[in-house]
This record gives sequence, structure tokens and C-alpha cells, in this order.
Amino acid sequence: AIWTSEEEGALVEFLLSEFSASGNENPKEATFKAAATLLTERFLNASGAEKTSDACRNKWQSLKSAYNAVLDIKNTSGFMWSDKFGVGIVRKNDDVWDRYV
Repeated sequence: AIWTSEEEGALVEFLLSEFSASGNENPKEATFKAAATLLTERFLNASGAEKTSDACRNKWQSLKSAYNAVLDIKNTSGFMWSDKFGVGIVRKNDDVWDRYV
């Protein structure tokens, strides 16, 4: 499925609201089905494949992995992080990057 930033935002917003309501950060199948329904209703002209519950689960896992990678980099000595510009990796810090990967 092709995801726009608006669709990703709607998915995250929905899942976070479900987490705060249930106290559980591990969404169940019914939660992903509800997210898929919400996206289908809100984004009538969406591009790509239908946003199914499986697509929502896969997108959530992908976003969560990216988020955790950013947290890891932010907490690694030798990196500079800006929420506006992202990670600061310059030639003089190649050794820091090499150690990280």
C-alpha cells in the first residue's frame, strides 16, 4: 500500500488513542481492523492498495522500528540530533557511524 503522511498520522493518532483508552500498547486484530475502517472512510481517494488490517499492522511495525532506531541514535554518544534536521553525520564522524553500524 502507498501511504501518505496524512494517512500515517491518522493511523498513529488512532492507535495512540486506543492505547490510552485500553492501557495496552500491543494492538489486537480488532484494533487494526478498526484502523483500516477509519482510513477507508477518511481517505476515500487513497492511492495504492487498500489499507487492510494487515497493511495497518505492517505500517505500525515499520513506523515503530523507525522510531526506535531514531531513539537509539539519539542516545548514542557521538551523534548529534535535531528534531528539525535529523541526525548529524559528517565526514569527520565516519568512525562514529562505522562503530554504530
